[in-house]
Amino acid sequence: MNGMMRTLAVGVLGLAAGCSQDGTSPTDVTLDRDVALFAADAAGQDIEMMRGPGGRFGLGLPAGPGSFECENASPPGLTVTRTCAFYDGDGIEQDAFDAQSTAMVVVHAEMEGTIDRGEWSATVSRVRDYTVSGLEGDETTLTWDGTGSGTMTRIRQTRSGDQVQMDMVSEEEAIGVIIPVPRTPDGWPLAGTITSSVTVTITGGPRDGVTRQRDVTITFDGTQWATVTVNGETFTIDLANRQHARRGRMGPGGGGRFGGMNR
Repeated sequence: MNGMMRTLAVGVLGLAAGCSQDGTSPTDVTLDRDVALFAADAAGQDIEMMRGPGGRFGLGLPAGPGSFECENASPPGLTVTRTCAFYDGDGIEQDAFDAQSTAMVVVHAEMEGTIDRGEWSATVSRVRDYTVSGLEGDETTLTWDGTGSGTMTRIRQTRSGDQVQMDMVSEEEAIGVIIPVPRTPDGWPLAGTITSSVTVTITGGPRDGVTRQRDVTITFDGTQWATVTVNGETFTIDLANRQHARRGRMGPGGGGRFGGMNR
């Protein structure tokens, strides 16, 4: 492929991928892209739970000024349940959030339900435990660290008419994800990473019975573009345009529409 960038249909978040130069088989590269899609979907929800932008397929979670919301939510097909514990600068737990004295929040979040993106659908179950620091006084950023786990069962039709099911199980860690305050439509994470270990089992199609493990790192840089690395294969997430078949960033001189993943 001479290092040219290719595009993919992603449903939730735009992805652009660089072709492998190390002899990786096309089957493995395609699997890496599917794992990148899984990671992208989870990252979009994580960012919104961290009080970043929501986007077209957002969860609808509020982030009001002068408060730290911890309500439950019911976006279409999903149930989001959250609990929070508040601590002052001395580590003493507080009864409620205080805009000036609360220094840290411990957040437990659970999400269950179904996702429908048209060309594919999935059932998901995700759990997150975050520690949020930088709250004391008049903050301009918040730092999120924590761990999580999740499962996704994704079903899609291939171009040949086969039904393919992908069962993905993951363990995640968020490290130093910095979110601007207050929330704005373009307040993307300024820095930090989300890493995950993903185990994929495929049922149906040409890869029926295949089980693979992938290591994933998502890196944020303050723009709408985040980098995803899956076992050395690099992708780009467009955090601002969570929609189907949009114009994607292709790299220098690139362009074009997202092509199909149903191969």
